[in-house]
Amino acid sequence: MILTQKHMKLSGKAVISHFTFHPPLIASSDLKNEACFIFPINTEGKLYRVDGKTDVYKDQGVLMKCGTYINKWYGLDPSKVAEVLILRLSPEIMEDAIDVRIGGMVRERLDSKRTTALVKIDVLLHRFLEGLFFYFDHPELVNDELVVLKIKELTLLLLNAKDSNPIIQLLTTLFDRDKYSIKEIVDTHLYENLSIENYAQLCNLSVSSFNRKFKKAFTRTPFQYIKTKRLEKAAHLLLNTDEAISHIGYTCGFNDPTYFTKSFKSMYLESPSLYRQQNHRK
Repeated sequence: MILTQKHMKLSGKAVISHFTFHPPLIASSDLKNEACFIFPINTEGKLYRVDGKTDVYKDQGVLMKCGTYINKWYGLDPSKVAEVLILRLSPEIMEDAIDVRIGGMVRERLDSKRTTALVKIDVLLHRFLEGLFFYFDHPELVNDELVVLKIKELTLLLLNAKDSNPIIQLLTTLFDRDKYSIKEIVDTHLYENLSIENYAQLCNLSVSSFNRKFKKAFTRTPFQYIKTKRLEKAAHLLLNTDEAISHIGYTCGFNDPTYFTKSFKSMYLESPSLYRQQNHRK
């Protein structure tokens, strides 16, 4: 639940934002030809994107390029509200902020599919981010020139951060949006606790369009495909590991042990425990 939100705007569009909320919070975002830098406060989270998942821990920020993301944020200290600072990076600002010479030097060696870079929040970044709160408290001082200056300042801090190579790589290919097939996206997140709505968001489709296109391509619904794949992995783990059945269910995307047992029995005609007992390799 979002409690408050404040914005610094550039030409009427929110570019630097501050949110407070009661965790857990699940939200989706689609960065259409813009990237962003996220700084969480009193919260840790997971970012699901088309090519994988990124865990964001305390004292870390994350730089993300264009794409669709599912954000899940969890609280650290129940006595404090969670906060997130978001700075949106547009091509117009970034072209001026990134040194052309740096981009030319590294572009040939880049991993073009990199979509995120974790950033350790050092002293300089802490002071920069803390300084933004002064302007949130004094919005009358904010104008377009100041917002542009702050985005450029952030860019320079990121480029000069320790172990900045992943950041440089990402910044120089920031607005090359990758295309992934529906199946690639679903297979990447088969065993994550994501809903059909979340998969549709990652594919930039409505739920109805996602279901229709998936079924046309694979002759079964996304729900049937995902459930079957999860159960197949569970069966493999039951036969080839000694992990607890409840842990196997959780690993394969089933958070409810009762539902896992019921689903497994409907496909394999035996409970997970009996299946393991009768088929486990000697």
